[in-house]
Amino acid sequence: MNTIATNKVKFKKTLTCVALAISLLMSACSSGGEEKTTGNTLDTIKKRNKIIIGVKTDNTPYGFIDKNGKNAGLEIDIAKYITNELLGSQEKVEFVSVVASNRIEFLKQGKIDLVIATMTKTPEREKIIDFSEEYYSAGTGLLTHKYSGVKSWDNLRGKKVCGIQGSFYNKALAEKGIQMVNFPGTAEAYKALEEKRCIGLAYDDSALVGKLLDPSWGKNWHQPLPVIFEKPWGMGIRKNNQPFLDAVNAAITKMEAEGFIVDGEKKWKIPPTEHAKQRMKKAQSQK
Repeated sequence: MNTIATNKVKFKKTLTCVALAISLLMSACSSGGEEKTTGNTLDTIKKRNKIIIGVKTDNTPYGFIDKNGKNAGLEIDIAKYITNELLGSQEKVEFVSVVASNRIEFLKQGKIDLVIATMTKTPEREKIIDFSEEYYSAGTGLLTHKYSGVKSWDNLRGKKVCGIQGSFYNKALAEKGIQMVNFPGTAEAYKALEEKRCIGLAYDDSALVGKLLDPSWGKNWHQPLPVIFEKPWGMGIRKNNQPFLDAVNAAITKMEAEGFIVDGEKKWKIPPTEHAKQRMKKAQSQK
């Protein structure tokens, strides 16, 4: 073989090696780990014999830290139920504190296996992660003084109502003829409410439930109106994890059929929701 032919063979081999190296490197970088691309979350959990769940720690009574420094709340009980169904013991769970701004990123990065953190199912989020069956819901409620005389949302037409900047329901409330006075944060809104700068605070009803568990607020304030603009909550799961998604959904259906969430509302002093009742009836009809 002449020198030119030999060099051509060597060049082709070099290109093949380079292409292989680049392919392997790109695969490793894009996947961030085998689990994210092959859908092995359920296998990983079982091999590890532990599930890592992202939960709220500042949202009484759904997810918070109790006086003993332990995770507590309705969603913590739900997380333990799911853990028991998957691993045979509710103790085989590690809780990681998450907030709205990082819970999806923590999931995508593999820091947690599952998100149970008052997360609303939206079309935008469903493009990024998968959601379980809905297990709860929340909407817009009104916190107002017990002597305000407000008995319907129509009573608020032409009146000033406090709100939080950026909330999706502000526009819809304004279209009802309500004068929305929006604040950058809840602290400012609650202060304005106490100072009677508005007749009520329109906000996420799950947050208002927690506020009213504070005796100083529960004594003089209440939520007299039905919740509106209700949206379902789902548990967040990384995409391409169908076996894990199926296992979580099966656990949710079993949990609902047993009336676990309906009982949980009573346990945590959450006003009973029609959503929980209807989900229980639906799950029981599927047995």
